[in-house]
Amino acid sequence: MSPRPTLYPSRFTPEASRLAVVEMACMKNTSSRILLVDDEESNLDVLVECLRDEPYELVQAHNGEEALAQLQQDRQGFHAMVLDRMMPGMSGLDLLSHMKKDEHLQWLPVVMQTAAGSPQEIGEGIEAGVFFYLIKPFDQLLLLRIVSAAVEEGLKWKRIFRNLSQQSQIIELLQQGRFHVRTMEEAYDLAFLLGRACPNSEKVVFGLNELLMNGVEHGNLGIGFDEKTALQASGTWEEEIQHRVGLPEYVHKVVDVQFERYLDCIQVTITDQGSGFDWRKYEQINPDRILESHGRGIAMAKALSFSRVEYRGKGNQVVCVIKTDLPTGEECISMVSETPRTAHELERA
Repeated sequence: MSPRPTLYPSRFTPEASRLAVVEMACMKNTSSRILLVDDEESNLDVLVECLRDEPYELVQAHNGEEALAQLQQDRQGFHAMVLDRMMPGMSGLDLLSHMKKDEHLQWLPVVMQTAAGSPQEIGEGIEAGVFFYLIKPFDQLLLLRIVSAAVEEGLKWKRIFRNLSQQSQIIELLQQGRFHVRTMEEAYDLAFLLGRACPNSEKVVFGLNELLMNGVEHGNLGIGFDEKTALQASGTWEEEIQHRVGLPEYVHKVVDVQFERYLDCIQVTITDQGSGFDWRKYEQINPDRILESHGRGIAMAKALSFSRVEYRGKGNQVVCVIKTDLPTGEECISMVSETPRTAHELERA
């Protein structure tokens, strides 16, 4: 028992990017289904009262067993779940362990309600696949912000699965390539293209999208964590992104992406033209930032998408490694070099 709480399609055309904006707007205006799980009826009442004016369809479950039954009955019908950690019988973590074994349910974004945000609890939650947290007691505005961020992730996963099923498999033959992206739309498109060339495509697409967008937004356009928080709070984040992309000081900046396939792994190297940052603060979910609606992309990419993620230099270059035929846990014994080679160098090798 717990205390009562007080993107874009994957085709490289302007028309496709325009349609992506329309598609995204339509999805945001469509009612998203959220599963609320708590053994206390009063807690469920609070959640419903706080969320009732939002464009969500709210479904309630009174324990872990009931929640699992609802999820298994409709594996692709929910966009997010708000889950109480401490429940009799099947706890929140127990429910998550069942979900991780289901290929359809393991992607569902979960907002974990917990009485304390200790590093140990957060670590256990991340291990179980949780990247969104609510520390009790919480207020309505915080709940709305965190749930909205989780629903956005749910919509993102659904777009990834749908668009991957529509892509040609010919890209799986790609051996090496070098690409430049300048906008968020191009970053999304390239993530789909390269992800489709990798095993576990949906995981790789998710991670590449996060890291490529970081290169555009935080690297080339210079939008820091605090500034993004303020822009999101004022509802002007997307507008500011579009504004900066067209400014003279940013218009020629690109994110350089190198794709290299080796015998046992794939390496993707992403380099932006920004001033760099201290990536160490973002490799794990920081207890000081768990109540923010952003800032977890690197940690999620590292945990979900790649065999290895390594930042280099001043932080404006990141190398992602995807194993292709090795058992989980084994090191990639490939030709991956400490300093990524250019396409020209690969041709001469």
